[in-house]
Amino acid sequence: MSEILNLIHQITANGDSGRLEILAGAVQGELSFADGKLVDARVGHLTGFRAVNAAVAMRDARFSFDPLFAPLASSSITASERVVLKQFFGIETAPAIEYFEPAPVTWPAEAAPVVPVPETADEVTLVSSNVLSVEVPATLPHPSGFMYRRAVAFAALAIALLTTAAVLMYKFNRPSSPAIVARIEPTSTSTATSTIASSAPVPAAVKPAPVKEDQKPRTTAARDLSGKWNVVNTVETTSYGTYKNMKIGFALSINQTGKTFSGSGRKVSENGRSLPAGSRTPIQVQGSIEGDRIEATFFEDGTARKSNGRFIWRIDKAGRGLSGNFATTAARSSGRSAATREM
Repeated sequence: MSEILNLIHQITANGDSGRLEILAGAVQGELSFADGKLVDARVGHLTGFRAVNAAVAMRDARFSFDPLFAPLASSSITASERVVLKQFFGIETAPAIEYFEPAPVTWPAEAAPVVPVPETADEVTLVSSNVLSVEVPATLPHPSGFMYRRAVAFAALAIALLTTAAVLMYKFNRPSSPAIVARIEPTSTSTATSTIASSAPVPAAVKPAPVKEDQKPRTTAARDLSGKWNVVNTVETTSYGTYKNMKIGFALSINQTGKTFSGSGRKVSENGRSLPAGSRTPIQVQGSIEGDRIEATFFEDGTARKSNGRFIWRIDKAGRGLSGNFATTAARSSGRSAATREM
């Protein structure tokens, strides 16, 4: 029985939950467990039973179990593969859906659902201790003819008073004609004034004081990163023990516009060993440069899954080398990063 299969049986026997990460050369894989049952299996481009079969057949593979990793919400193992895994390898499996329940929805006060209003008035009950109840008779008495005529007279008088008041307010508030503050003189006077003004002595132009060299504003153009770079990341911290101290190399081509740049390339080496063409996963980079500081984000399409991360570099005075740090979601790794420009 292989060492990996022994470890799987140990995990199922202990009822552990987490992720078993497997690395064999450039091939990566992961098996997810919940309460000792296998809920998902992926090795390279294989899934389900084929992934487990490939993992069991691996030799000289490195593996690490992460108990903090939550199982995936979807499983690659079909119902028929669950039967085969139990018969051939004695591995207990379970659908991932058994371990995921929808989280309860908590509505904030401002976004609470609106309670529908009953359609009939008999279903509505208003309660308030501060509301004054007033009984309204079912029928109102018909006004007499005298009362009606008196109300009409008062209304006409009120309209007349309001009209008079509006007219008076308009007259008093209307702005008066603007006072004349200047007028145009005849042409002969203007010409004489222009002649006198032109004969007056013109003061000499005042020359600006010279600016000292150390007081002149300095404008620094962004350093140009365009070209081909060789990047090496050294893993210092990781959740996958076999990645510790690994040196991962990338070949990157950068195109810069102003203070922003983008780049693309591939993973080309591990610990100085060149990777075969099928294992050279692509990487995309976008970032900006301010002075000698460079910040960039990257996306790597790995063999088993996609990951993303961040670079923070400093460029040397010659513009040929970068040094700094990196962090990535792949096995939660981080460490030192260095790059050199191809000449």
